[in-house]
Amino acid sequence: MIRKSLVSVCILLLVSNIAIAKKPPTMSNSYNGMGLSARSFAMAQTGVAMPANIEGIFYNPAALAYIQEERIQAEALFVVSRKSDLLEENINAVDPIGIGFQSFAVVQKQGAVSWRTLSSNETDVSDGSDWYKKQENIKAITISVGNQSENGTAMGLNISYLYGTLAESSYISGTPFAQTSSGNGVSIDIGFMTPLTKQISFGVNLENIVGFMWWENYDFDQLPFGVRTGFGYTSRSFSLLLDFDKKFYRFDDLEENLIGVGLEQYLTRALCIRLGAQGSSLFDKDKLKYTYGVGLDVSMFSLSVSGESYKLDDESILKYLVSLKVLI
Repeated sequence: MIRKSLVSVCILLLVSNIAIAKKPPTMSNSYNGMGLSARSFAMAQTGVAMPANIEGIFYNPAALAYIQEERIQAEALFVVSRKSDLLEENINAVDPIGIGFQSFAVVQKQGAVSWRTLSSNETDVSDGSDWYKKQENIKAITISVGNQSENGTAMGLNISYLYGTLAESSYISGTPFAQTSSGNGVSIDIGFMTPLTKQISFGVNLENIVGFMWWENYDFDQLPFGVRTGFGYTSRSFSLLLDFDKKFYRFDDLEENLIGVGLEQYLTRALCIRLGAQGSSLFDKDKLKYTYGVGLDVSMFSLSVSGESYKLDDESILKYLVSLKVLI
């Protein structure tokens, strides 16, 4: 009888904890992240059908299967500036990654290991004597592999370990509150790529087929499932990419459909320019993000600089990135 009573109490406590667990104060895009290079950023964050590139870790791991370089490639990405007259919390709603060192990747042929930021931002809201502050930092460590079949079709896999912290503090109606929570999670992506011709490829990446983040003091987050597909044309001096990106937010009514077009043109053997446009429609300039950049290849080093320009609430936002790739 006593044993049954103890079991009943434990079940009641468990059910109560689940019932009162509240949704974590993350945003819908807190787990989206961005590419690992200023190169892809300058090309409207496209690359699902671009073979043999380090950015494939993010856009399509199947791209790793086509890398022929025997030497180790290492690349680091920095966000150096983000300018606007808007409040930071308004910008964070559409771009949760702030300024600083944001990613590092190491690739050798068909395998890669990377560390990257998914979100890093602060929110500070006040109304008279009442105020609320939040700090959000979420990172991912990813192991990526790609394998190519005899007919040229490739498959790739990303397995990511997620970790982060959420810190909240407030003073509302005379009641103070402060809490810091840590979180851990996992996500899996599967990508496919196939050559249609010698220079044209087609790619598909299924993002967050499995994707969960478990937070201390909160309910868990389920990461948005994403489907990215597109085409790529590449030659020795010119590349043209077209990506379609669809996100399915499991616990929100939000829907996101993005189209991106990016190009790269080498002017000399060492210098190239990059341009791109991304948005829910390529024919509505008010919904587009314009991207641009330059690349410089010297010996074992590749330097990429990129910028992004778009409008939010009729205010301009400018963002600048730089990345450096080294062959070892």
